[in-house]
Amino acid sequence: MATVILSPHLDDAVLSCWHVLTERGEVEVITVFAGVPTELTAPAWWDQYTGAADSGERVRDRIQEDRRALALAGRTAVYLGFLDEQYRDGEQRLAPLTEQIESLLPPRVLIYAPAAFANHTDHGLVRAIGLQLRDAGFPVSLYADLPHATLHGWPAWVKGKRRSASRDLAAATWEHVLAGTGALAPTVHALDAEAHERKLTAVRMYGTQLQGLEELAGRSLSDRETLGYEVDWATASPAAAVRREGRRP
Repeated sequence: MATVILSPHLDDAVLSCWHVLTERGEVEVITVFAGVPTELTAPAWWDQYTGAADSGERVRDRIQEDRRALALAGRTAVYLGFLDEQYRDGEQRLAPLTEQIESLLPPRVLIYAPAAFANHTDHGLVRAIGLQLRDAGFPVSLYADLPHATLHGWPAWVKGKRRSASRDLAAATWEHVLAGTGALAPTVHALDAEAHERKLTAVRMYGTQLQGLEELAGRSLSDRETLGYEVDWATASPAAAVRREGRRP
C-alpha cells in the first residue's frame, strides 16, 4: 500500500515523520500550504521574525529547502498553491483543500495527517482533511507534529517512564487534543543514533527556519529530547463503527 504524508507546511513531514519517509515502499508528501504570496507589501509576521525581506521569495526558498531535505530520504513532494495562514486575509474553506487532495490520492493509500497539538489553524485544517478522508474510507493515521507537540515536553510514556497522570501536563494535553478523533493506541518510534543523525542532517536543510524552530522548541534541535522520538496513532472511523453496529443482529 502506498503512503501519503499530508504536511501543512514546508518542513512538517521531515520534522515529524522521518520514520515514514525512510521506510520501504512508495511514500509521497503533499504539502498543502505552499502557495507563493503575490500581494503583500511587507513580509508576513513569521517571515519577518525569521529575517525575510520578501515573503514571496521566502516561500520559494523554503520550497527548495524542502526538496533538498526530502531528497535525503529519496522522496519528493507535491506542492499545493494554498496560502499559509500568515498570508491570508480571511478564513480558508475546508472543501477546496479536501477536494484537491483527494483528487491526487491513488485508490489504495495510507494517509498520515498531523494531530494538530499546537492549536495552529493550518495544522487543524489538515487534520480535519485527514479525518474527512478517513470517514470516506481511507486508512488514516495521525502524527505528533513536532516541535509543536512537545511544548510541554514529551509525555512520560513516550520515553517508557511512569508518571502520575495528574502531573503529566504533556500527556493530559495530548489526550485532550486527540479526544473525538478516533485515535487508537499510540505507536512510539524511538529513532536510533543513525536514524536520528540522518534526520538532523535533513532538518538542517531548512536554513531559513532553524533558529525559529529552536526557539519554538526551547532547546537545540540536536538534543534528542527535541526530535529523537516520533509518535503516531491509527484512527477508527466513528461512521464505520456506527455502520458495523447497525449490521449486528
